Amino acid sequence: MKNNQIGIMLKKYRKLNALSVNDVVVELQEKYGVTVAEKTVYGWESNQAHPTSDVFVALCDIYKINNIADVFSNTKEAKGFPITPEERHIIEQYRSMPEIQDVIKRILQVN
Repeated sequence: MKNNQIGIMLKKYRKLNALSVNDVVVELQEKYGVTVAEKTVYGWESNQAHPTSDVFVALCDIYKINNIADVFSNTKEAKGFPITPEERHIIEQYRSMPEIQDVIKRILQVN
């Protein structure tokens, strides 16, 4: 996977999840048995290198990225407006409760 946005998005989602680079290193080791140095994570985030596909999927899990295509797509729409895991949960809840959607729209002043 060769994409200059990978590092940028990995760093962004690490920070959105309030994780330090050391947190990522520890979680990769404990949860996935993957041993990497902090320097390696920094290399991924600065696009000096890219993680293997297995490690990339593990990082997406750690960063709570549920739809890889939404986050890492080359489309202009996906690059400009990623959503956090909390925002995704709110959207899912909104969609599952049609009976309150009109009220929500009024509160948010959405036509």
